[in-house]
Amino acid sequence: PAVINLTAFETRFEEKRPFFVEGAEILRFGDLERRPGGSEVQLVYSRRIGRTPQGGAPDEAEYSDVPGLTTILGALKVSGKTAGGWSLGVIEAVTDRTDAPWADATGNTGVAVVEPRSNYVAARLRRDIRQGTGSFGIIGTGVQRELESTTLASRLRSSAYAVGVDGRIEWNSQEWLLAGKLSGSRVSGSSEAMTRAQRSSARYMDRPDATHLDFDPEATSLAGFYGKLDLIKQSGSWQGRVGLTAISPGYEVNDLGFQSWADRMDVTSEFGYDQPTAGQHFRVFSVRAATANTFNFGWEAVASEVGLFMSAQHVSFNSFNARITRRFGTWDDRLTRGGPLMRQPAGYSGSVGFNTDARRVWQFRTALELQDDQGGGWGRSGDVVLGFRFLEIYEIELGANLSRTRAAAQYVTSVAHPGAPHALPQRYVFAPLDQTTVGVETRFNVNFTPNLTLELYAQPFLSSGDYLGLMELAAPRSFDFTRYGEDVGSVTRTDDGELTVDPDGTGANNFQAGRLDFNVRSLLGNAVLRWEWRSGSTLFLVWQQRRSERFLGLPGREDGDQAGRFKLQRDADALFGLKPENIVMLKLTYWLNP
Repeated sequence: PAVINLTAFETRFEEKRPFFVEGAEILRFGDLERRPGGSEVQLVYSRRIGRTPQGGAPDEAEYSDVPGLTTILGALKVSGKTAGGWSLGVIEAVTDRTDAPWADATGNTGVAVVEPRSNYVAARLRRDIRQGTGSFGIIGTGVQRELESTTLASRLRSSAYAVGVDGRIEWNSQEWLLAGKLSGSRVSGSSEAMTRAQRSSARYMDRPDATHLDFDPEATSLAGFYGKLDLIKQSGSWQGRVGLTAISPGYEVNDLGFQSWADRMDVTSEFGYDQPTAGQHFRVFSVRAATANTFNFGWEAVASEVGLFMSAQHVSFNSFNARITRRFGTWDDRLTRGGPLMRQPAGYSGSVGFNTDARRVWQFRTALELQDDQGGGWGRSGDVVLGFRFLEIYEIELGANLSRTRAAAQYVTSVAHPGAPHALPQRYVFAPLDQTTVGVETRFNVNFTPNLTLELYAQPFLSSGDYLGLMELAAPRSFDFTRYGEDVGSVTRTDDGELTVDPDGTGANNFQAGRLDFNVRSLLGNAVLRWEWRSGSTLFLVWQQRRSERFLGLPGREDGDQAGRFKLQRDADALFGLKPENIVMLKLTYWLNP
Protein backbone atom coordinates (compact mmCIF):
# COMPACT_ATOMS: atom_id res chain seq x y z
CA PRO A 1 0.00 0.00 0.00
CA ALA A 2 1.07 3.57 -0.63
CA VAL A 3 -0.10 6.66 1.29
CA ILE A 4 -0.24 9.72 -0.94
CA ASN A 5 -1.17 13.34 -0.36
CA LEU A 6 -3.96 14.46 -2.67
CA THR A 7 -4.39 18.07 -1.59
CA ALA A 8 -3.57 19.34 -5.10
CA PHE A 9 -5.71 16.65 -6.70
CA GLU A 10 -8.84 16.77 -4.57
CA THR A 11 -11.12 17.44 -7.56
CA ARG A 12 -9.83 14.47 -9.52
CA PHE A 13 -10.27 12.24 -6.47
CA GLU A 14 -13.84 13.41 -5.85
CA GLU A 15 -14.76 13.03 -9.54
CA LYS A 16 -13.10 9.61 -9.65
CA ARG A 17 -10.84 10.56 -12.54
CA PRO A 18 -7.61 8.57 -13.10
CA PHE A 19 -4.34 10.09 -11.90
CA PHE A 20 -0.79 8.85 -11.63
CA VAL A 21 1.54 8.40 -8.69
CA GLU A 22 4.92 6.70 -8.35
CA GLY A 23 4.65 4.75 -11.60
CA ALA A 24 1.14 3.41 -10.95
CA GLU A 25 -2.14 4.46 -12.50
CA ILE A 26 -4.91 4.60 -9.89
CA LEU A 27 -8.08 3.20 -11.42
CA ARG A 28 -10.15 1.56 -8.67
CA PHE A 29 -11.64 4.45 -6.72
CA GLY A 30 -13.99 2.07 -4.94
CA ASP A 31 -10.89 0.71 -3.16
CA LEU A 32 -9.49 4.05 -2.06
CA GLU A 33 -9.87 4.63 1.67
CA ARG A 34 -9.83 8.21 2.94
CA ARG A 35 -7.91 8.57 6.18
CA PRO A 36 -8.72 10.98 9.05
CA GLY A 37 -7.48 14.43 8.15
CA GLY A 38 -9.16 14.53 4.76
CA SER A 39 -6.30 14.68 2.26
CA GLU A 40 -4.52 11.37 2.64
CA VAL A 41 -5.70 8.21 0.94
CA GLN A 42 -4.70 4.58 1.29
CA LEU A 43 -4.03 3.09 -2.16
CA VAL A 44 -5.26 -0.50 -2.15
CA TYR A 45 -5.37 -1.14 -5.89
CA SER A 46 -3.06 -0.08 -8.70
CA ARG A 47 -1.85 -1.18 -12.13
CA ARG A 48 1.81 -0.79 -13.07
CA ILE A 49 2.38 1.29 -16.18
CA GLY A 50 6.08 2.10 -15.92
CA ARG A 51 7.47 5.53 -15.16
CA THR A 52 5.12 8.26 -13.96
CA PRO A 53 5.59 10.98 -16.63
CA GLN A 54 3.40 10.18 -19.60
CA GLY A 55 3.92 11.44 -23.13
CA GLY A 56 5.85 14.71 -23.03
CA ALA A 57 5.73 15.31 -19.26
CA PRO A 58 9.18 16.21 -17.86
CA ASP A 59 11.28 13.75 -15.89
CA GLU A 60 10.62 15.50 -12.57
CA ALA A 61 6.84 15.11 -12.88
CA GLU A 62 5.26 13.06 -10.09
CA TYR A 63 1.67 13.43 -11.32
CA SER A 64 0.23 13.90 -14.80
CA ASP A 65 -3.37 14.02 -16.01
CA VAL A 66 -3.22 12.76 -19.61
CA PRO A 67 -6.39 12.91 -21.76
CA GLY A 68 -7.43 9.66 -23.39
CA LEU A 69 -8.56 11.32 -26.64
CA THR A 70 -7.30 13.87 -29.12
CA THR A 71 -9.20 16.32 -31.36
CA ILE A 72 -9.70 15.82 -35.10
CA LEU A 73 -9.30 19.27 -36.64
CA GLY A 74 -10.59 18.12 -39.99
CA ALA A 75 -11.03 15.08 -42.19
CA LEU A 76 -11.75 14.41 -45.87
CA LYS A 77 -12.95 11.26 -47.60
CA VAL A 78 -13.37 10.75 -51.36
CA SER A 79 -14.42 7.45 -52.91
CA GLY A 80 -15.98 6.29 -56.15
CA LYS A 81 -15.73 4.21 -59.31
CA THR A 82 -15.30 5.30 -62.90
CA ALA A 83 -17.05 3.91 -65.96
CA GLY A 84 -13.72 2.48 -67.06
CA GLY A 85 -13.53 0.17 -64.01
CA TRP A 86 -11.19 2.18 -61.77
CA SER A 87 -12.04 2.31 -58.05
CA LEU A 88 -10.59 5.13 -55.94
CA GLY A 89 -10.60 5.88 -52.23
CA VAL A 90 -8.75 8.62 -50.33
CA ILE A 91 -9.08 9.59 -46.68
CA GLU A 92 -7.12 12.23 -44.81
CA ALA A 93 -7.34 13.54 -41.24
CA VAL A 94 -5.50 16.15 -39.20
CA THR A 95 -5.42 15.79 -35.42
CA ASP A 96 -4.60 18.59 -33.00
CA ARG A 97 -1.84 18.56 -30.43
CA THR A 98 -2.86 17.45 -26.93
CA ASP A 99 -1.58 18.96 -23.68
CA ALA A 100 -1.56 17.54 -20.17
CA PRO A 101 -1.07 19.27 -16.80
CA TRP A 102 1.61 17.91 -14.49
CA ALA A 103 3.03 18.53 -11.03
CA ASP A 104 6.25 17.57 -9.32
CA ALA A 105 6.82 16.45 -5.73
CA THR A 106 7.30 20.02 -4.50
CA GLY A 107 4.02 21.29 -5.94
CA ASN A 108 5.43 23.00 -9.06
CA THR A 109 3.03 22.63 -11.98
CA GLY A 110 3.14 22.93 -15.74
CA VAL A 111 1.65 21.80 -19.02
CA ALA A 112 3.36 19.41 -21.45
CA VAL A 113 2.58 18.34 -25.01
CA VAL A 114 1.74 14.62 -24.95
CA GLU A 115 0.42 14.20 -28.52
CA PRO A 116 1.68 16.24 -31.48
CA ARG A 117 -0.33 17.77 -34.30
CA SER A 118 -0.39 15.03 -36.95
CA ASN A 119 -1.56 14.39 -40.50
CA TYR A 120 -2.76 10.96 -41.63
CA VAL A 121 -3.57 9.98 -45.22
CA ALA A 122 -4.42 6.70 -46.96
CA ALA A 123 -5.18 6.25 -50.68
CA ARG A 124 -6.21 3.20 -52.69
CA LEU A 125 -6.53 2.77 -56.49
CA ARG A 126 -7.79 -0.49 -58.04
CA ARG A 127 -8.77 -1.68 -61.52
CA ASP A 128 -10.76 -4.81 -62.45
CA ILE A 129 -9.82 -6.56 -65.72
CA ARG A 130 -10.93 -9.61 -67.74
CA GLN A 131 -14.59 -9.28 -66.73
CA GLY A 132 -13.71 -9.36 -63.04
CA THR A 133 -11.43 -12.40 -63.18
CA GLY A 134 -8.39 -10.23 -62.61
CA SER A 135 -7.41 -6.99 -60.91
CA PHE A 136 -4.45 -4.86 -59.97
CA GLY A 137 -4.05 -1.96 -57.61
CA ILE A 138 -1.84 0.34 -55.57
CA ILE A 139 -2.11 1.66 -52.03
CA GLY A 140 -0.21 4.32 -50.16
CA THR A 141 -0.28 5.62 -46.58
CA GLY A 142 1.51 8.46 -44.87
CA VAL A 143 1.87 9.99 -41.40
CA GLN A 144 3.57 13.28 -40.61
CA ARG A 145 3.97 14.66 -37.08
CA GLU A 146 5.07 18.00 -35.64
CA LEU A 147 7.33 16.90 -32.79
CA GLU A 148 7.77 19.96 -30.59
CA SER A 149 9.72 18.42 -27.71
CA THR A 150 12.64 16.07 -27.26
CA THR A 151 10.46 13.74 -25.18
CA LEU A 152 7.96 13.31 -28.02
CA ALA A 153 10.77 12.96 -30.56
CA SER A 154 12.31 10.16 -28.50
CA ARG A 155 9.19 7.99 -28.61
CA LEU A 156 7.35 8.90 -31.84
CA ARG A 157 8.37 8.73 -35.49
CA SER A 158 8.37 12.09 -37.26
CA SER A 159 7.20 10.50 -40.52
CA ALA A 160 6.03 7.10 -41.73
CA TYR A 161 5.27 6.12 -45.31
CA ALA A 162 4.26 2.89 -47.02
CA VAL A 163 3.36 2.03 -50.62
CA GLY A 164 2.20 -1.28 -52.05
CA VAL A 165 0.94 -2.98 -55.19
CA ASP A 166 -1.24 -6.05 -55.54
CA GLY A 167 -2.77 -8.17 -58.28
CA ARG A 168 -4.76 -11.32 -58.93
CA ILE A 169 -5.74 -13.37 -61.95
CA GLU A 170 -8.07 -16.37 -62.38
CA TRP A 171 -8.09 -18.79 -65.31
CA ASN A 172 -9.50 -22.09 -66.55
CA SER A 173 -13.10 -21.09 -65.69
CA GLN A 174 -11.89 -19.59 -62.40
CA GLU A 175 -10.53 -22.95 -61.26
CA TRP A 176 -7.09 -21.50 -60.56
CA LEU A 177 -6.07 -18.26 -58.84
CA LEU A 178 -2.70 -16.55 -58.62
CA ALA A 179 -2.53 -13.60 -56.23
CA GLY A 180 0.36 -11.49 -55.03
CA LYS A 181 1.18 -8.41 -52.93
CA LEU A 182 4.34 -6.35 -52.51
CA SER A 183 4.86 -3.29 -50.33
CA GLY A 184 7.64 -1.23 -48.82
CA SER A 185 7.80 1.03 -45.78
CA ARG A 186 10.06 3.74 -44.41
CA VAL A 187 9.87 5.42 -41.00
CA SER A 188 12.06 8.33 -39.91
CA GLY A 189 12.77 10.08 -36.64
CA SER A 190 15.33 10.58 -33.92
CA SER A 191 17.89 7.91 -33.09
CA GLU A 192 16.00 7.24 -29.83
CA ALA A 193 12.73 6.61 -31.72
CA MET A 194 14.47 4.35 -34.24
CA THR A 195 16.15 2.43 -31.42
CA ARG A 196 12.72 1.84 -29.89
CA ALA A 197 11.48 0.54 -33.26
CA GLN A 198 14.46 -1.78 -33.66
CA ARG A 199 14.00 -3.12 -30.14
CA SER A 200 10.22 -3.57 -30.42
CA SER A 201 8.74 -7.01 -29.81
CA ALA A 202 8.07 -7.38 -33.55
CA ARG A 203 11.79 -7.70 -34.34
CA TYR A 204 14.23 -7.46 -31.37
CA MET A 205 17.04 -6.44 -33.71
CA ASP A 206 19.50 -6.14 -30.80
CA ARG A 207 19.35 -9.87 -29.92
CA PRO A 208 22.89 -10.97 -28.95
CA ASP A 209 22.95 -14.06 -31.21
CA ALA A 210 21.07 -12.60 -34.23
CA THR A 211 23.96 -12.35 -36.66
CA HIS A 212 21.60 -11.70 -39.59
CA LEU A 213 20.27 -8.48 -38.00
CA ASP A 214 22.04 -5.14 -38.11
CA PHE A 215 21.12 -3.14 -35.01
CA ASP A 216 22.16 0.51 -35.35
CA PRO A 217 21.59 2.74 -32.29
CA GLU A 218 22.49 5.83 -34.35
CA ALA A 219 20.00 5.16 -37.18
CA THR A 220 17.43 7.85 -37.98
CA SER A 221 15.33 5.75 -40.38
CA LEU A 222 14.14 2.18 -40.82
CA ALA A 223 12.97 0.60 -44.08
CA GLY A 224 11.74 -2.80 -45.15
CA PHE A 225 9.44 -4.80 -47.43
CA TYR A 226 6.52 -7.21 -47.29
CA GLY A 227 5.64 -9.73 -50.00
CA LYS A 228 3.03 -12.45 -50.39
CA LEU A 229 2.36 -14.91 -53.25
CA ASP A 230 -0.41 -17.54 -53.35
CA LEU A 231 -1.30 -20.18 -55.95
CA ILE A 232 -4.75 -21.64 -55.29
CA LYS A 233 -6.87 -24.35 -56.89
CA GLN A 234 -10.28 -23.15 -55.78
CA SER A 235 -12.85 -25.38 -57.47
CA GLY A 236 -13.41 -29.08 -58.09
CA SER A 237 -13.36 -32.05 -55.73
CA TRP A 238 -9.65 -31.72 -55.02
CA GLN A 239 -8.51 -28.27 -53.94
CA GLY A 240 -5.39 -26.78 -52.44
CA ARG A 241 -3.01 -23.88 -52.14
CA VAL A 242 0.65 -23.07 -51.65
CA GLY A 243 1.82 -19.74 -50.30
CA LEU A 244 4.95 -17.77 -49.53
CA THR A 245 5.06 -14.71 -47.28
CA ALA A 246 8.08 -12.61 -46.33
CA ILE A 247 8.32 -9.66 -43.90
CA SER A 248 11.79 -8.15 -43.66
CA PRO A 249 13.17 -7.07 -40.26
CA GLY A 250 12.86 -3.36 -41.09
CA TYR A 251 9.24 -3.38 -42.27
CA GLU A 252 7.09 -1.14 -40.04
CA VAL A 253 3.51 0.09 -40.66
CA ASN A 254 2.11 0.51 -37.13
CA ASP A 255 1.82 4.30 -37.48
CA LEU A 256 -1.18 3.81 -39.78
CA GLY A 257 -1.92 0.11 -39.70
CA PHE A 258 -1.37 -2.98 -37.57
CA GLN A 259 1.69 -5.23 -37.54
CA SER A 260 2.83 -7.63 -34.82
CA TRP A 261 5.63 -9.50 -36.61
CA ALA A 262 8.70 -8.78 -38.72
CA ASP A 263 11.78 -10.83 -39.65
CA ARG A 264 9.60 -13.69 -40.86
CA MET A 265 9.27 -16.00 -43.89
CA ASP A 266 6.25 -18.31 -44.03
CA VAL A 267 5.87 -21.29 -46.34
CA THR A 268 2.39 -22.83 -46.19
CA SER A 269 0.49 -25.47 -48.10
CA GLU A 270 -2.95 -27.04 -47.96
CA PHE A 271 -4.49 -29.87 -49.94
CA GLY A 272 -7.77 -31.74 -49.54
CA TYR A 273 -11.05 -33.15 -50.80
CA ASP A 274 -14.37 -31.28 -50.85
CA GLN A 275 -17.55 -33.20 -51.65
CA PRO A 276 -18.84 -31.39 -54.77
CA THR A 277 -22.59 -32.07 -54.28
CA ALA A 278 -24.92 -33.15 -51.47
CA GLY A 279 -24.79 -36.91 -50.94
CA GLN A 280 -26.93 -39.56 -49.32
CA HIS A 281 -25.46 -39.01 -45.85
CA PHE A 282 -23.73 -35.64 -45.95
CA ARG A 283 -24.72 -32.34 -47.47
CA VAL A 284 -21.14 -31.09 -47.08
CA PHE A 285 -17.98 -33.09 -46.42
CA SER A 286 -14.38 -31.86 -46.42
CA VAL A 287 -11.04 -33.26 -45.30
CA ARG A 288 -7.76 -31.35 -45.62
CA ALA A 289 -4.10 -31.67 -44.72
CA ALA A 290 -1.95 -28.58 -44.16
CA THR A 291 1.64 -27.67 -43.37
CA ALA A 292 3.13 -24.41 -42.09
CA ASN A 293 6.81 -23.56 -41.67
CA THR A 294 8.16 -20.22 -40.47
CA PHE A 295 11.76 -18.99 -40.55
CA ASN A 296 13.43 -15.76 -39.60
CA PHE A 297 15.79 -14.08 -42.06
CA GLY A 298 18.67 -16.01 -40.49
CA TRP A 299 16.97 -19.24 -41.72
CA GLU A 300 16.31 -20.37 -38.18
CA ALA A 301 13.04 -22.35 -37.99
CA VAL A 302 10.71 -20.66 -35.47
CA ALA A 303 7.54 -22.66 -36.23
CA SER A 304 6.78 -25.93 -37.98
CA GLU A 305 3.59 -27.96 -37.90
CA VAL A 306 1.36 -30.30 -39.87
CA GLY A 307 -2.36 -30.71 -39.39
CA LEU A 308 -5.37 -32.71 -40.48
CA PHE A 309 -8.82 -31.10 -40.58
CA MET A 310 -12.27 -32.55 -41.19
CA SER A 311 -15.73 -30.96 -41.33
CA ALA A 312 -19.09 -32.35 -42.32
CA GLN A 313 -22.76 -31.39 -42.36
CA HIS A 314 -25.24 -34.26 -42.09
CA VAL A 315 -28.43 -34.30 -44.18
CA SER A 316 -30.20 -33.37 -40.92
CA PHE A 317 -28.23 -30.06 -41.04
CA ASN A 318 -26.31 -31.01 -37.87
CA SER A 319 -22.57 -30.45 -38.38
CA PHE A 320 -19.32 -31.76 -36.95
CA ASN A 321 -15.66 -30.71 -37.19
CA ALA A 322 -12.35 -32.04 -35.90
CA ARG A 323 -8.70 -31.05 -36.04
CA ILE A 324 -5.37 -32.56 -34.97
CA THR A 325 -2.04 -30.77 -35.25
CA ARG A 326 1.52 -31.89 -34.66
CA ARG A 327 4.01 -29.14 -33.75
CA PHE A 328 7.70 -29.90 -34.20
CA GLY A 329 10.53 -28.66 -32.02
CA THR A 330 11.87 -25.32 -33.28
CA TRP A 331 13.59 -22.17 -32.02
CA ASP A 332 11.91 -19.23 -30.29
CA ASP A 333 13.48 -15.80 -30.91
CA ARG A 334 10.88 -13.86 -28.90
CA LEU A 335 10.51 -15.70 -25.59
CA THR A 336 13.53 -14.06 -23.92
CA ARG A 337 12.28 -10.58 -24.96
CA GLY A 338 15.41 -9.60 -26.84
CA GLY A 339 17.72 -12.26 -25.42
CA PRO A 340 19.16 -15.36 -27.11
CA LEU A 341 17.25 -18.09 -28.89
CA MET A 342 15.42 -20.69 -26.81
CA ARG A 343 14.27 -24.13 -27.78
CA GLN A 344 10.52 -24.50 -28.44
CA PRO A 345 9.35 -27.99 -27.39
CA ALA A 346 7.35 -30.16 -29.77
CA GLY A 347 3.72 -30.91 -29.00
CA TYR A 348 0.23 -31.80 -30.11
CA SER A 349 -3.13 -30.05 -30.17
CA GLY A 350 -6.59 -31.15 -31.20
CA SER A 351 -10.19 -30.03 -31.14
CA VAL A 352 -13.70 -31.31 -31.88
CA GLY A 353 -16.92 -29.40 -32.32
CA PHE A 354 -20.61 -30.06 -32.87
CA ASN A 355 -23.43 -27.74 -34.04
CA THR A 356 -27.13 -28.48 -34.35
CA ASP A 357 -29.36 -27.22 -37.17
CA ALA A 358 -29.20 -23.41 -37.00
CA ARG A 359 -32.71 -23.11 -38.50
CA ARG A 360 -34.45 -24.71 -35.53
CA VAL A 361 -36.06 -22.97 -32.56
CA TRP A 362 -33.42 -24.48 -30.25
CA GLN A 363 -29.75 -24.46 -31.26
CA PHE A 364 -26.80 -26.04 -29.51
CA ARG A 365 -23.06 -25.67 -30.14
CA THR A 366 -20.14 -27.17 -28.27
CA ALA A 367 -16.38 -27.50 -28.71
CA LEU A 368 -13.49 -29.09 -26.84
CA GLU A 369 -9.78 -28.34 -27.34
CA LEU A 370 -6.71 -30.07 -25.90
CA GLN A 371 -3.01 -29.33 -26.23
CA ASP A 372 0.23 -30.67 -24.73
CA ASP A 373 3.93 -30.12 -25.31
CA GLN A 374 7.08 -31.97 -24.33
CA GLY A 375 8.23 -29.12 -22.10
CA GLY A 376 5.37 -29.68 -19.65
CA GLY A 377 2.88 -27.17 -20.99
CA TRP A 378 -0.74 -28.13 -21.55
CA GLY A 379 -4.19 -26.68 -22.12
CA ARG A 380 -7.81 -27.76 -21.84
CA SER A 381 -10.80 -25.68 -22.87
CA GLY A 382 -14.48 -26.20 -23.55
CA ASP A 383 -17.30 -24.09 -24.99
CA VAL A 384 -21.07 -24.54 -24.77
CA VAL A 385 -23.61 -22.27 -26.47
CA LEU A 386 -27.40 -22.58 -26.23
CA GLY A 387 -29.72 -20.51 -28.42
CA PHE A 388 -33.51 -20.10 -28.50
CA ARG A 389 -35.90 -18.25 -30.83
CA PHE A 390 -39.54 -17.55 -29.94
CA LEU A 391 -42.53 -15.54 -31.14
CA GLU A 392 -40.59 -14.99 -34.40
CA ILE A 393 -39.03 -11.73 -33.21
CA TYR A 394 -37.04 -12.73 -30.09
CA GLU A 395 -33.69 -14.50 -29.98
CA ILE A 396 -31.64 -15.45 -26.90
CA GLU A 397 -28.15 -16.95 -26.89
CA LEU A 398 -26.17 -17.99 -23.81
CA GLY A 399 -22.62 -19.28 -24.04
CA ALA A 400 -19.97 -20.29 -21.53
CA ASN A 401 -16.25 -21.04 -21.82
CA LEU A 402 -13.89 -22.67 -19.35
CA SER A 403 -10.16 -23.06 -19.95
CA ARG A 404 -7.24 -24.35 -17.88
CA THR A 405 -3.73 -23.87 -19.20
CA ARG A 406 -0.17 -24.25 -18.01
CA ALA A 407 2.71 -22.44 -19.68
CA ALA A 408 5.87 -24.37 -18.87
CA ALA A 409 8.01 -21.21 -19.03
CA GLN A 410 6.38 -17.79 -18.84
CA TYR A 411 8.81 -14.88 -19.11
CA VAL A 412 9.07 -12.78 -15.93
CA THR A 413 12.08 -10.46 -16.18
CA SER A 414 15.77 -10.23 -17.00
CA VAL A 415 18.53 -8.86 -14.76
CA ALA A 416 22.23 -8.24 -15.17
CA HIS A 417 24.46 -11.28 -14.76
CA PRO A 418 28.15 -10.25 -15.04
CA GLY A 419 30.55 -13.09 -15.54
CA ALA A 420 27.73 -15.45 -16.46
CA PRO A 421 28.46 -18.89 -17.92
CA HIS A 422 27.16 -20.11 -21.28
CA ALA A 423 27.53 -16.63 -22.86
CA LEU A 424 24.47 -15.33 -21.00
CA PRO A 425 25.08 -11.68 -20.04
CA GLN A 426 21.63 -11.53 -18.39
CA ARG A 427 19.65 -13.77 -16.11
CA TYR A 428 16.49 -14.58 -18.05
CA VAL A 429 13.90 -15.35 -15.38
CA PHE A 430 10.84 -17.53 -16.09
CA ALA A 431 8.18 -19.37 -14.15
CA PRO A 432 5.51 -21.98 -14.93
CA LEU A 433 2.12 -20.28 -15.08
CA ASP A 434 -1.21 -21.92 -14.28
CA GLN A 435 -4.16 -19.95 -15.60
CA THR A 436 -7.89 -20.52 -15.19
CA THR A 437 -10.37 -18.51 -17.25
CA VAL A 438 -14.17 -18.44 -17.27
CA GLY A 439 -16.19 -16.36 -19.68
CA VAL A 440 -19.91 -16.03 -20.36
CA GLU A 441 -21.52 -14.41 -23.41
CA THR A 442 -25.19 -13.45 -23.41
CA ARG A 443 -27.10 -12.03 -26.39
CA PHE A 444 -30.71 -10.93 -26.62
CA ASN A 445 -32.06 -9.61 -29.93
CA VAL A 446 -35.51 -8.22 -30.72
CA ASN A 447 -36.66 -7.59 -34.29
CA PHE A 448 -39.69 -5.36 -33.73
CA THR A 449 -39.95 -4.75 -37.48
CA PRO A 450 -37.50 -5.18 -40.38
CA ASN A 451 -36.54 -1.53 -39.81
CA LEU A 452 -36.45 -1.45 -35.98
CA THR A 453 -34.19 -3.77 -33.96
CA LEU A 454 -32.66 -3.94 -30.48
CA GLU A 455 -29.50 -5.91 -29.65
CA LEU A 456 -28.26 -6.52 -26.09
CA TYR A 457 -24.89 -8.13 -25.26
CA ALA A 458 -23.05 -8.88 -22.00
CA GLN A 459 -19.73 -10.65 -21.40
CA PRO A 460 -18.45 -11.22 -17.84
CA PHE A 461 -14.88 -12.52 -17.82
CA LEU A 462 -12.82 -13.90 -14.91
CA SER A 463 -9.25 -15.15 -15.01
CA SER A 464 -6.56 -16.06 -12.49
CA GLY A 465 -2.84 -16.62 -12.97
CA ASP A 466 -0.68 -18.55 -10.50
CA TYR A 467 3.12 -18.48 -10.96
CA LEU A 468 4.50 -21.73 -9.58
CA GLY A 469 8.20 -21.04 -9.02
CA LEU A 470 10.92 -18.78 -10.39
CA MET A 471 13.76 -20.17 -12.49
CA GLU A 472 16.38 -18.89 -14.91
CA LEU A 473 17.41 -20.09 -18.36
CA ALA A 474 20.40 -22.36 -17.94
CA ALA A 475 21.91 -21.92 -21.41
CA PRO A 476 21.05 -20.29 -24.75
CA ARG A 477 19.35 -22.44 -27.41
CA SER A 478 17.94 -24.72 -24.72
CA PHE A 479 14.76 -25.27 -22.72
CA ASP A 480 16.68 -26.06 -19.54
CA PHE A 481 16.22 -24.06 -16.34
CA THR A 482 17.85 -23.61 -12.95
CA ARG A 483 15.18 -23.35 -10.25
CA TYR A 484 15.61 -20.81 -7.46
CA GLY A 485 15.18 -22.29 -3.99
CA GLU A 486 15.67 -25.83 -5.34
CA ASP A 487 18.76 -25.97 -7.54
CA VAL A 488 20.34 -22.73 -6.36
CA GLY A 489 19.64 -19.57 -4.33
CA SER A 490 16.39 -18.69 -2.60
CA VAL A 491 13.13 -16.78 -3.02
CA THR A 492 11.51 -14.82 -0.18
CA ARG A 493 8.39 -12.70 0.01
CA THR A 494 8.77 -9.25 1.56
CA ASP A 495 6.22 -7.55 3.83
CA ASP A 496 4.68 -5.68 0.88
CA GLY A 497 4.19 -8.89 -1.10
CA GLU A 498 7.14 -8.43 -3.47
CA LEU A 499 9.30 -11.45 -4.34
CA THR A 500 13.03 -11.08 -3.58
CA VAL A 501 15.37 -13.51 -5.33
CA ASP A 502 18.87 -14.40 -4.17
CA PRO A 503 19.95 -16.14 -7.39
CA ASP A 504 23.28 -17.58 -6.23
CA GLY A 505 22.92 -17.78 -2.44
CA THR A 506 25.51 -15.09 -1.78
CA GLY A 507 23.10 -12.24 -0.99
CA ALA A 508 25.14 -9.93 -3.22
CA ASN A 509 23.08 -10.17 -6.41
CA ASN A 510 19.50 -9.99 -5.09
CA PHE A 511 16.76 -8.66 -7.35
CA GLN A 512 13.03 -7.95 -7.07
CA ALA A 513 10.48 -9.90 -9.14
CA GLY A 514 7.40 -7.95 -7.98
CA ARG A 515 3.93 -9.38 -7.39
CA LEU A 516 3.29 -11.98 -10.06
CA ASP A 517 0.04 -13.79 -9.25
CA PHE A 518 -3.06 -11.99 -10.48
CA ASN A 519 -6.84 -12.07 -10.93
CA VAL A 520 -8.53 -10.28 -13.81
CA ARG A 521 -12.20 -9.34 -13.56
CA SER A 522 -13.96 -7.74 -16.51
CA LEU A 523 -17.50 -7.04 -17.66
CA LEU A 524 -18.43 -5.63 -21.06
CA GLY A 525 -22.03 -4.91 -21.99
CA ASN A 526 -23.71 -2.92 -24.73
CA ALA A 527 -27.10 -2.19 -26.23
CA VAL A 528 -27.74 -1.05 -29.81
CA LEU A 529 -31.08 0.33 -31.01
CA ARG A 530 -31.24 0.54 -34.82
CA TRP A 531 -34.02 2.38 -36.63
CA GLU A 532 -34.07 2.72 -40.41
CA TRP A 533 -36.51 5.64 -40.40
CA ARG A 534 -36.18 6.22 -44.14
CA SER A 535 -34.90 3.99 -46.92
CA GLY A 536 -31.11 3.98 -46.56
CA SER A 537 -31.22 6.44 -43.63
CA THR A 538 -30.58 4.95 -40.18
CA LEU A 539 -30.40 6.06 -36.58
CA PHE A 540 -28.21 4.15 -34.10
CA LEU A 541 -28.40 4.66 -30.33
CA VAL A 542 -25.59 2.81 -28.51
CA TRP A 543 -24.95 2.34 -24.79
CA GLN A 544 -21.85 0.56 -23.52
CA GLN A 545 -20.79 -0.28 -19.99
CA ARG A 546 -17.35 -1.50 -18.95
CA ARG A 547 -16.03 -2.72 -15.61
CA SER A 548 -12.49 -4.06 -15.16
CA GLU A 549 -9.93 -4.77 -12.50
CA ARG A 550 -6.55 -6.48 -12.29
CA PHE A 551 -6.12 -7.60 -8.68
CA LEU A 552 -2.53 -8.34 -7.58
CA GLY A 553 -3.18 -8.88 -3.88
CA LEU A 554 -2.03 -6.38 -1.29
CA PRO A 555 -0.84 -7.17 2.26
CA GLY A 556 -3.03 -6.06 5.12
CA ARG A 557 -6.29 -6.87 3.34
CA GLU A 558 -8.48 -9.84 4.12
CA ASP A 559 -7.90 -11.24 0.63
CA GLY A 560 -4.29 -10.02 0.38
CA ASP A 561 -2.90 -13.52 -0.20
CA GLN A 562 -5.62 -14.67 -2.60
CA ALA A 563 -4.23 -13.32 -5.89
CA GLY A 564 -3.74 -16.12 -8.42
CA ARG A 565 -6.37 -18.36 -6.82
CA PHE A 566 -9.53 -18.81 -8.86
CA LYS A 567 -12.68 -18.53 -6.74
CA LEU A 568 -15.78 -18.09 -8.85
CA GLN A 569 -18.13 -16.61 -6.24
CA ARG A 570 -15.54 -14.22 -4.78
CA ASP A 571 -14.45 -12.94 -8.20
CA ALA A 572 -18.02 -12.65 -9.49
CA ASP A 573 -19.07 -10.66 -6.41
CA ALA A 574 -16.05 -8.38 -6.84
CA LEU A 575 -16.79 -7.94 -10.55
CA PHE A 576 -20.32 -6.67 -10.05
CA GLY A 577 -19.08 -4.43 -7.26
CA LEU A 578 -16.73 -2.52 -9.58
CA LYS A 579 -17.57 1.04 -10.52
CA PRO A 580 -18.79 1.03 -14.15
CA GLU A 581 -17.75 3.27 -17.01
CA ASN A 582 -20.73 4.17 -19.21
CA ILE A 583 -20.55 5.43 -22.79
CA VAL A 584 -23.54 6.63 -24.83
CA MET A 585 -23.26 7.26 -28.57
CA LEU A 586 -25.65 8.51 -31.24
CA LYS A 587 -25.08 7.99 -34.97
CA LEU A 588 -27.28 9.24 -37.79
CA THR A 589 -26.86 8.43 -41.48
CA TYR A 590 -28.89 10.11 -44.21
CA TRP A 591 -29.12 8.87 -47.80
CA LEU A 592 -29.61 11.85 -50.09
CA ASN A 593 -30.95 9.88 -53.07
CA PRO A 594 -32.92 6.83 -51.82
